[in-house]
Amino acid sequence: MRKTYLIALSVFSAATIASAQVLEPVSKDLSLSIYNNDLALVKDVRSVAFEKGVNDISFVGVASSIKPSSVIIIGNQIRVLEQNYDYALITPYNILEKSVGQTVKTVKENPKTGEDNFSSAKLLSYQNGEPVLLFDYGIEPNFSGRIILDQIPQGLNQKPTLAAKISSDKAETKDLTLAYLTNGISWKTDYVASVKNESLLDLTGWVTISNNSGVAYENAFIQLIAGQISETRAYGVAAPRNMMMAKAAVSFDAAEMAEGANITPESVSAYQLYTLPNRTTIKDNQSKQLSLIEKNDVSYQKEGRLRSPLYFNADYAGHFEKLHPAVYYILENTEKSNLGIALPRGVMRFYENDSKSRLQFIGENAIKETAIGEKLELKLGEMFDVFVQGQTKKVRKISENIIKDLDGNCPRYKLKRAYDVEIVFQNGGDKEVQIVLTQNLPPETIIASESVKGKAKNGEEYEWRLTLSKNDKKTLTYTVEVMSEERRCH
Repeated sequence: MRKTYLIALSVFSAATIASAQVLEPVSKDLSLSIYNNDLALVKDVRSVAFEKGVNDISFVGVASSIKPSSVIIIGNQIRVLEQNYDYALITPYNILEKSVGQTVKTVKENPKTGEDNFSSAKLLSYQNGEPVLLFDYGIEPNFSGRIILDQIPQGLNQKPTLAAKISSDKAETKDLTLAYLTNGISWKTDYVASVKNESLLDLTGWVTISNNSGVAYENAFIQLIAGQISETRAYGVAAPRNMMMAKAAVSFDAAEMAEGANITPESVSAYQLYTLPNRTTIKDNQSKQLSLIEKNDVSYQKEGRLRSPLYFNADYAGHFEKLHPAVYYILENTEKSNLGIALPRGVMRFYENDSKSRLQFIGENAIKETAIGEKLELKLGEMFDVFVQGQTKKVRKISENIIKDLDGNCPRYKLKRAYDVEIVFQNGGDKEVQIVLTQNLPPETIIASESVKGKAKNGEEYEWRLTLSKNDKKTLTYTVEVMSEERRCH
């Protein structure tokens, strides 16, 4: 079992925390463009009192998940000569690892008296959380006491730091914009659809921003980018040690509904951009929820859908019993339907009140990015009160013609058969329902007759739409004529 070693510091000052930097910029403004694939663009404006010539600048508190190669530093009449990302943070592991080869103080408690016994030893190694110490009496590979250090080793920082050498043409205070990409922060959308009646619902969209990037974003201006952006993944690059450690538990902050819900998105390149109206603070290891969309009296349709399991092959006469249609909610993303707004991908959850006005959850489904004019067709479950059964009642051969005789032993024939089908629909509920039955058809199939007029969806699918009143039963009959080929050997 791995031990946890306590580290005490007898000296703790600014000089021991990190190597001295000439200038440390003061943050003035912070904004984020967050993508929904664990990526964000951070734009951090900081004020710097430059001296003429080359200045050492330390940007303390950048994200520990920063992509160093993406860093851009922008300023008036400056030249960036060098930049280094220092992600070695002050942690027990890093302190001991950086102290290998140094003499340290040790403390062991006397088990009889409870007194602390102090000594000194050389730290020979620190691997996998286990120190190896050289005392004057020998080597201790499994030291059970405490280790005390006089100071923080050089090269460790309290916060992730980007160090840069920047040349300024003159001594003056300037604003620098530090822009970089970071992983560890993303957003997603959750929708709440509250069904009001058989044709209208209220739709609310909430955005959840999750921050595990290793830094807090205080009073930040937030923009959200919806769409699939291409990102090249680097290979052979080791993750910072602090990022390989287990993440802290994520807290959840449900923010109040922001003013100006129904944020109007704008097109940027091939994506949709949502700008939140109010600045907000996103702490590290936190999920924050903000209102994004609110639409009332959105029109919808509900229907049951069933794909017939019958198929038409040779003289086979199939049947099925008591299949329940899937229930679909259909929304048109148009102004006419009182929607008409680009919807980010997410999960849409549906709720409805029962006869006593008690809220009930009735299903959910994921949606993709949905542009204005697109249709949402969401499967929520199956219709409990509606069931369907059917059968091919009769198979009839209409014609048979020989195509080719292979030496007179295995001739090929072209046949036409008719399949008479009966489908029975039954609604045991107390509400009217719409049911759509879809039948797959082989090539060159003809609908010879049908008791309810249907329509072809494409070359291989045909569908019928029926309305069933409460406690209703209806029968659909149809005949299909199918062409097929057979080879018979005598």
